[in-house]
Amino acid sequence: MIDSHCHLEMPEFDSDLKDVLARMSENGVTHAVSIGSLAQNERIEKTIGIADSYDNIYTTLGVHPKSPYKDLESISELFEKYYSKNKKKIVAVGEIGLDYFLPDISKEDFEKIKIQQKELFKFQLGLASSNRLPVIVHIRDAYEDALIILKEYAGNSGGFFGGVIHCFSSPERSIAGEFLKMGFFISFSGNITYKKNGGLRSVIRYIPCEKLLIETDSPYLAPQSFRGKRNEPSYVRFVLDAAAVEKGVEREKLDGLTVQNTVNLFSLEGVAGFYPSVAYKIRNSVYINLTNKCTNRCTFCPKYQGGKTNFCVKGYNLELKKEPTADEVVSSVFRYYNFNEAVFCGLGEPTLRIETLKESAKAIKAIAGGIKIRLDTDGLADAVYGRNIAAELEGLIDSVSISLNAQNSSFYNAICAPHITGKGIDAYASVIDFIRESKKRIQNVTVTAIDLPGVDTAYIEELARNLGVAFKLRHYNDVG
Repeated sequence: MIDSHCHLEMPEFDSDLKDVLARMSENGVTHAVSIGSLAQNERIEKTIGIADSYDNIYTTLGVHPKSPYKDLESISELFEKYYSKNKKKIVAVGEIGLDYFLPDISKEDFEKIKIQQKELFKFQLGLASSNRLPVIVHIRDAYEDALIILKEYAGNSGGFFGGVIHCFSSPERSIAGEFLKMGFFISFSGNITYKKNGGLRSVIRYIPCEKLLIETDSPYLAPQSFRGKRNEPSYVRFVLDAAAVEKGVEREKLDGLTVQNTVNLFSLEGVAGFYPSVAYKIRNSVYINLTNKCTNRCTFCPKYQGGKTNFCVKGYNLELKKEPTADEVVSSVFRYYNFNEAVFCGLGEPTLRIETLKESAKAIKAIAGGIKIRLDTDGLADAVYGRNIAAELEGLIDSVSISLNAQNSSFYNAICAPHITGKGIDAYASVIDFIRESKKRIQNVTVTAIDLPGVDTAYIEELARNLGVAFKLRHYNDVG
């Protein structure tokens, strides 16, 4: 287990922090993310000190919407001061957001505070974007305004690196659904164990397991059996227990998946047996991210939109810390369950790691023969290796999707910018040859094209038909 959100710097832990961390370990909680507050210097120094002292504690930087702060410039200066020296341990911007629970405030003051909170929220989202970090979002009595702000943020193709709605508290599935559409993870705390929170428990049943995180928010929100007492990270096990019951999933399975989700969201290194950015689930398919290297540098690639390099797809940050081995691929794939297809895709060309691809595919089929395996490729593997790669994939790959995207060589070179053109190879012709060879060796072959201006999709569809393969039209900036 990982406690994805706690506050170990709070005075409630001053007298027995070592004992608290020992109980974490004794109860199977291997790591925790302790939130760092930039609003109070003494607290952030304390938080950084804890993270530096313990390998299994990570932290964040942010200003809570109700915390005092001098001005936005001071927040930026403090962020740079701490992040520049602690990048390996600072994994997110948070917690940030909106909190409209303001009893005994006049209407006039309430409106002013709302304006200030929105300004602070948007500013810190900008910090996350510019530093390529996920966000931890706090929302209380402010879902409508938060959704407006976050939809704009998540729709920015050059700057969304994932995030989590921390301690989700709304009983409305529709609200949770809006966050899921944007790619956010949803996190639940001890409040799901409270007797009167049946509405919230109904929401957890709706959240896909691959988008679920667990937390304590300790020292607050102790679970039902400890209600009224100090909460602590070891109690995250009660959140896991409750979630497993509501989801109808084996506790061990959900434990592994919530750990993988946390590792993926925060790109955590050092969690034994778990690897960030290698596998991610969308609908009924698990996608496998073998490499960030590409044979092409396509003008329409989502990695290069908005003048930035952005590896985020559906809330998953696919920027690899390192390229995975076949064993790491298989371990990551089978953290998930209830899927019927494994897809070698990611944000890179999977055939550039052809031996790892073949080894991984063979192992996946050996473990679960009913799982279909698909390859999404640019079709240039034969040109890269100088041999018939489709023949090597026969019996391992059940279907292949090949990106053609152009009606002739010159247009292909213009929009795909293949690196191999300097070798005197006609890249476009090589893709056509790969399609032909794949047709001979692989059961299902699909040629795809993206609806960019100038792409003659009708011609490509007719070409696919003449080659005896299927055709699929893809839409610009619609990834995953």
